[in-house]
Amino acid sequence: MPDLAELRAAYELAKSQCGADWKSDAAANAIFAFATMSVRFLRTDCSPIDLVSRVPGKQYVSFTRKGVVARPANRALFVKDERRLAKMWSALRKGKIDRDSFAQVSYTIALAPCLVLELFDRGNKKAPATYFECFIGHLFASSFGVNPQKRAVLPVQGRSVQMTMDFLFDLGKGRYSLHLAVKMSTRERVVQAWAHQRLLDAAYGADRYKGIMVLFSETKLDSRSREVIEICVPDQWLAYQSLLAKMDRIYYFDTPYRYQQLTEQFPDVIRIKPFGEFFSEKETVALR
Repeated sequence: MPDLAELRAAYELAKSQCGADWKSDAAANAIFAFATMSVRFLRTDCSPIDLVSRVPGKQYVSFTRKGVVARPANRALFVKDERRLAKMWSALRKGKIDRDSFAQVSYTIALAPCLVLELFDRGNKKAPATYFECFIGHLFASSFGVNPQKRAVLPVQGRSVQMTMDFLFDLGKGRYSLHLAVKMSTRERVVQAWAHQRLLDAAYGADRYKGIMVLFSETKLDSRSREVIEICVPDQWLAYQSLLAKMDRIYYFDTPYRYQQLTEQFPDVIRIKPFGEFFSEKETVALR
């Protein structure tokens, strides 16, 4: 059973390896080691809790330790068996994985460390978000074979102004560059993603950067009633997408029902997809 020091060391190693080379095998190995350690810790040192789902068609579970309850995990997507997770990860690394298996392995590796980090330090919102950003940055960097930049240089009034963004990928001649925004949920200043896309479009033209956003979920747990709900603002999203800037694709690990409906109602305006579809369409994402 891993202890707190080992879990912290695994988290720091994943951060440092991604910072050194996002697309590297070392980053992949560090991420998977932390995720596997987290799954083992949840199984051996934490107690599962059945939650009351108010989300149509979905069931959720959580984990508790010393009175602290972590965020919800979707039962259909969370893999509790480390051996099965290892096989799926191996298939993913070889590029021989089906969409459903990709959805499960990516969901589990994204969430398990976040659950553990929450159980140890409930008030620390930065660590889960940082780890999630590391994982997504690695997946995109390794998929395209290119390391991202974090700063955009914008020409403003005869000056070069630098702005920090989540990820910017230059994919070379004949392909769009990618502006990748990463958030655990839209409660984390999501309008910033559209604002950054608007700045890039204004500075370089709408045909330079393609906007991609990756989000985890919109679930919220009531710690007293143990009820899980989804919080969505589809009208705001429609306004951002129509009047502010256009994100080409928005991927969710656990896609909210109301945002699925939004895509069905306005398919030419907004495309919200399960993250499991990313690998099946990654070759076309950046094509002009």
